Amino acid sequence: MMPSDHDDHAGLTGGFRVFKLRSGTSLGYTEVLHITRLISEPREVQFLEMQYGSIRAQALTPRESLAFIEKVLGET
Repeated sequence: MMPSDHDDHAGLTGGFRVFKLRSGTSLGYTEVLHITRLISEPREVQFLEMQYGSIRAQALTPRESLAFIEKVLGET
């Protein structure tokens, strides 16, 4: 869960996934509106992995996420 005081973060550009295959190969998958793209170019996959790391670094911890959800539920 992303803190509500973050106006900008790496996940705002659209949804994506990074898959690690048993062979050790990584693939990326992006979704923007109705356009999907499978990414196999190592440099592009590495960029998605860096984006994911950035999102994780900015996101709330599980404990902080739970506290935020409980706070919001208490306000309704």
